[in-house]
Amino acid sequence: MIGGLAAFLTLNYVRGVENDNAAKNQLVDVLIASGPIPKGTSADEALATKVIVPAKRRRADLPASVITRSAEISGQVSALDMAGGEVLTSAMFVSPEERTGSNASVLDKGNVAMTVQVDTASGVADLIRVGDSVNIMAKATLDSTDPAAAGGAAEGLRTANGENWTVANPYVTVLQNVKVVAINNIVDAPKAPAATPAEGAEAAATPAAPQTANGLITVQLPPDQAQLLATVQSAGLYMTLNRPDYQPTPIPFVTEFPSFSGQLGTTPYPATAGEAKGQ
Repeated sequence: MIGGLAAFLTLNYVRGVENDNAAKNQLVDVLIASGPIPKGTSADEALATKVIVPAKRRRADLPASVITRSAEISGQVSALDMAGGEVLTSAMFVSPEERTGSNASVLDKGNVAMTVQVDTASGVADLIRVGDSVNIMAKATLDSTDPAAAGGAAEGLRTANGENWTVANPYVTVLQNVKVVAINNIVDAPKAPAATPAEGAEAAATPAAPQTANGLITVQLPPDQAQLLATVQSAGLYMTLNRPDYQPTPIPFVTEFPSFSGQLGTTPYPATAGEAKGQ
């Protein structure tokens, strides 16, 4: 009986060693450097030019945190110089911000960052967040020879003939669909973690500080449009917050209104196709 038990234990040990060896010799899909990769090289570019290629290596020979899929390093850059032949690991790649410490990488190619200051009302009551799309309006002062400004008209609405309303300082939409890249000095505002019911009640009792407390909103624009925004910055800027699917459309500059929807008893929102069909 003792001999049978010893044989059983020996068999199990041998099988364990064989399984362990099989696991170590298993071939695993990895990514390797097929040639030199200088520090700061875009991983996406290296993948496209075949400087980073897929390969297979024995599991026993692999370092920790080995990269097995190209998606793991997409959008990153190399953190060190590589001579070629290395099996790639996650420690070899970082985000552009981590490597340079610069916030410039948040800008889309061809754009520059520019900051404008708005108050709570003109900044949509602190509802704007990093990544949002906004339209920017500026107040226009009409020339004194313009009929709408004749007689030293003050700001506000007036009607000269009972039919058309005129304004002394109308607003013009200067820019549409402008991307917000920072608010105050916050480039990437972290999302708050999900709260428990008790924490949620406590948070509701203590409102979070507004992200635009100082009214500094940084947007990205082509250089010539940034120059335009700088030129009109003193003209009483107003921002409007857009939906994610917003598409720019012509917004005419007007100084005279025949009537307002409130006068006519109608809604300011255009009827949808379905609503128009039902009428």
